[in-house]
Amino acid sequence: MNLRATRDPVRDTFIAVGTVTLFLMVAPFVITVFTAFNAGTATVFPPEGWSLRWFANVFRQREFAHGFLLSVTLAVASSAIAITFGTLSAFALSRLQFRGRELVDGILMSPLIVPQVIIGPAFLVFFVKLDGWPQFGRLLVLHALITLPYATRVVRASLARVDPRLEEAAMGLGASRLQSVLQVTVPQIRSGVFVAVFFCFVVSFDNFTATAFLCTDGGTLPVEIFFYIESRLDPTVSAVATLMMVGTTAFVLVADRLVGINRLT
Repeated sequence: MNLRATRDPVRDTFIAVGTVTLFLMVAPFVITVFTAFNAGTATVFPPEGWSLRWFANVFRQREFAHGFLLSVTLAVASSAIAITFGTLSAFALSRLQFRGRELVDGILMSPLIVPQVIIGPAFLVFFVKLDGWPQFGRLLVLHALITLPYATRVVRASLARVDPRLEEAAMGLGASRLQSVLQVTVPQIRSGVFVAVFFCFVVSFDNFTATAFLCTDGGTLPVEIFFYIESRLDPTVSAVATLMMVGTTAFVLVADRLVGINRLT
């Protein structure tokens, strides 16, 4: 059989495009990791030598430690708020029929559509009018709003796979509406809720564009990294990025052990 005659040009084109795309996605991360171990003082590739000095320098920067703690605290708090209201919204939009349902759905999803360079200044003007709000409170409201659509969409997608007749059967056997939801529906969407929390945490932790407008007294880690780059160009930022990639990978591995990586995709 002639192998050339059996080759599919469309398939070969997709493979080539996919390979190039994958390379372009992965290459910046690989280069960043290598530059983090550079022994020199400049962020260059290939490295001039090998050293861990820039990783040590990360922990000597107080602004990075403060930014990391603020980012984690903010991500946890905003994720908790988003998953609470997002789950309630998902149940209302999936199980109830009411006037203005589409309008409510559109409003909840609007933070995904409106550019964050618009959301940030809008919140800045809003909180200027409400003088006296602490920075953490302003950021918490902003991040809860930004992460709410992710929680709502993921939980709603999980609810779409649950047969409502199971809740009706539970109520037919004597359970209340709340009991049927907690004992029948919630266990079936547990993995979806976990995925929603994962997305909310990552979106909040990594957010820079809108957050930068509200940071006045120390910023989150992405904002502090930006301020650091403005004044210094050493490989410390590459070391921070490498640590963040390692942390994200560890988080995904833990998620795989808890719920299975196939449920996160």
